[in-house]
Amino acid sequence: MEKLYTVEDIASLASVTTRTIRNYIKDGILQGRKIGGQWRFTEEDYKKFTTMQYSVQLEDWVNEEALDFIGGVTDHDGEMQICAIVDLYQPQEIVIEKIKKLSVLEDKNLIRCRSQLIRGRIENESKRITVLFGLTENIVEALKILQG
Repeated sequence: MEKLYTVEDIASLASVTTRTIRNYIKDGILQGRKIGGQWRFTEEDYKKFTTMQYSVQLEDWVNEEALDFIGGVTDHDGEMQICAIVDLYQPQEIVIEKIKKLSVLEDKNLIRCRSQLIRGRIENESKRITVLFGLTENIVEALKILQG
């Protein structure tokens, strides 16, 4: 027989409150079924939830960065600017070195760079989402660093 998890179990696994789990159920982020008036979840329900939960958080983060760009947080006296969103599927040690190189450009106020590690949906997979803002020539330079 398949193991079933309670709201409390899922909250503990996800390191959130039971109230948050109930909100996720209400919002359709977490699917389960009621047994005897109480919510129960399978292992598959939990896996789908963690993927969905992470996607929602990532979407919020990228949207926030894009809204900063649109709102003029990176204003450069009316010159044309670019916002680039880059997925880096490379070993983390290589990506970290590239992000360090980008920080030199950022320290000089040539670009704005925000980066977030994304847990892969497949075991041992990882990627990093990087959002870059800046003047065209500076973003081209940053993209060369990321590509190299």
